[in-house]
Amino acid sequence: MAAEDTPPPAGDLASAPPDGFGLMTRTSPYGRLVGPVYEKTTPAGKVFGFRVIDKHVNLGGVTHGGMLATFADIVLGQFEARDFNKVTVTVRMVTDFLAPARPGDWVEGTAKLTRETRSFFFVDGVLTCRTRNLLTASAIFKLVNRRRG
Repeated sequence: MAAEDTPPPAGDLASAPPDGFGLMTRTSPYGRLVGPVYEKTTPAGKVFGFRVIDKHVNLGGVTHGGMLATFADIVLGQFEARDFNKVTVTVRMVTDFLAPARPGDWVEGTAKLTRETRSFFFVDGVLTCRTRNLLTASAIFKLVNRRRG
């Protein structure tokens, strides 16, 4: 596990995730590069989160839109009913940027499967920080006819 994948020290409350969140269990090498990303299960479903740190910030001093879009793709790609033994790929994702996140902010993301066919999954999601919506997204994922591994 690389240094950026390890959770912050217990005493570093400024970068620690809120209670109930643990490191995301299913992640790609790219997800580890941009993370760490955390997850928790609630009665309403999975919630994902990350703490905005220096590597996520653009020249304007706020979270880079590419990081928010990447996080949205990670969140939406964890849709309910996904079989993680099979490969899915993002074929389309539309994002609307609504508000910025700043260094130190805790950003959360949720997703909802809205439609499913034999080979496509349609998912909507939202990223939030406290009570603000930061980004909304809709994505289409295609089931690829091959197994992982």
